[in-house]
Amino acid sequence: MPLLTRPDLRSAAVGLWPLAALTGAVLLLAFAGVLPRWPGLVHAVALPPADLYTDLRVLLARSHSEPEFLAALLVVLTVRVVVLCLLTGGLTWGRVRFAVLFYLVVGVPLTLAAQMAFMAQSLLYSRLFWAAMSLLVLVWFGTASLPWQGQTRLRSAFREAWRNGLRISVLLPYAVALLLLGAVADLRPGWSLALVPVSALLTGAAVLALRRPPRGRPVLRLGAAAVACAVAATVFVTTRGGEGYGPQAPARPGSLLLMSGINSSSGSGAIFETEVERLGYTCEQTYYFSYAGEGDGQPRGVASCPIRTGAPYHPPDTQRPLAEQVEIFAEQVRDLPRPLVVAGHSLAVWVAWQAVAEGKAPEVDVLLLVGPFPQSPLGYPPAGERGEARVAGALLRLVVPLAERVDFAFEPDAPVARELLATPDGASTALAKPLPPQVRALSVTSATDLPLMPDGWRLPVDRNVCPQRVAHPYLPIRPVYYHEVNRFLTGQPPLECPAWRNWGAKLSRPFALPPHTSVNDRR
Repeated sequence: MPLLTRPDLRSAAVGLWPLAALTGAVLLLAFAGVLPRWPGLVHAVALPPADLYTDLRVLLARSHSEPEFLAALLVVLTVRVVVLCLLTGGLTWGRVRFAVLFYLVVGVPLTLAAQMAFMAQSLLYSRLFWAAMSLLVLVWFGTASLPWQGQTRLRSAFREAWRNGLRISVLLPYAVALLLLGAVADLRPGWSLALVPVSALLTGAAVLALRRPPRGRPVLRLGAAAVACAVAATVFVTTRGGEGYGPQAPARPGSLLLMSGINSSSGSGAIFETEVERLGYTCEQTYYFSYAGEGDGQPRGVASCPIRTGAPYHPPDTQRPLAEQVEIFAEQVRDLPRPLVVAGHSLAVWVAWQAVAEGKAPEVDVLLLVGPFPQSPLGYPPAGERGEARVAGALLRLVVPLAERVDFAFEPDAPVARELLATPDGASTALAKPLPPQVRALSVTSATDLPLMPDGWRLPVDRNVCPQRVAHPYLPIRPVYYHEVNRFLTGQPPLECPAWRNWGAKLSRPFALPPHTSVNDRR
């Protein structure tokens, strides 16, 4: 960032008093319990439009009704407009009009990003979270320099910002510093309040730098930054090979039961594609769970082996009450050859765990928990009822019909959805009872799911292997999964886990929505 002389610095710092006043207000509201104390609190004094994104996250997570949401949004927009005007030169009609239009224009995609983040956290669907983060990055880097171009017309400011390379030489180091600050807040949640003034100091330094004209060749710097990001992304994607399949698995006795997750159907779901021979089993030893109950067989679909048992099932069958699913599971494992290994993906983790923990499936010897979620800290009230996240829940119900067009048939008020997802801590309640000591269990987590686990990813099982650089849906069919499972079944130690494997979660988790009040208070 360009340096200022001492007199200039003193004069410029005096002009930052609106930011100081905003910081004080944020601290008071957090002390009073009006604002949640979570790692994202440090973004309440961030450089616009990240500040508005923080407001939207809090309002979506905590508003009890639509009027409450709209009234609070009007208040925070007024505050944001006034502060931005004062930081950019004073309260004039031209600046007020610019600030209002600026926040309205960026507010549309930021509302979408906040809602996507809410859906990701409430439905435990990490793909939506990363889509929300990508949208936030694009909007912020594309618009954060606009208010500092000395223009009172949004279109003119946009053209000037591009000529100035979007001030990437200021925004990029500021963004890195903000990411690191959020990571510290995530590591030490109790420091969130103390880190708000630090965040304000970073923002103040960025404001002072943005007020000065750019130096050198700003467009060239923007191009260089874009190339560097593209190279880094390419390296990240092309190095996800993992440790491979490992040695050939020995032939194993007993049987293997494979369980798919929510919204799956007979023969449709990644775990059906499991290459069972890589785990030491034959098709004669392999069985597939049916959410519809016992039967004489199901359509094979993409399954590696014929599906000889269970009744054909469809996505709605996966959304019935958890207690029913537990009973169905107990029925289907009763006569399977032992030792019995059960591999459950996603929703199936909760079903199998509860059945085994409650003693309803004593036939199970080993549990392979694939893509488990230890908690569900963000819920939504039933349709038409008041409660935290009512507005976000209503928006969720509006979006769900659109999701059906891409073959995602999810009912947000289905019994299992209300038990495990819509109810805060529903998931952790399902995993609360310990497994019997004679049952061995392995947990395999996707690194992309880690931002949705504010309390950590480890379960009380025999082994939690290193989070895998594999998307949640494909965990049970990637080489490293077979490698880790075989090492567990043969008593070998797990593969080495790099210390950086969960860094992405620590950097991104502060951009999630604050957890439900009752969940947050217990931490």
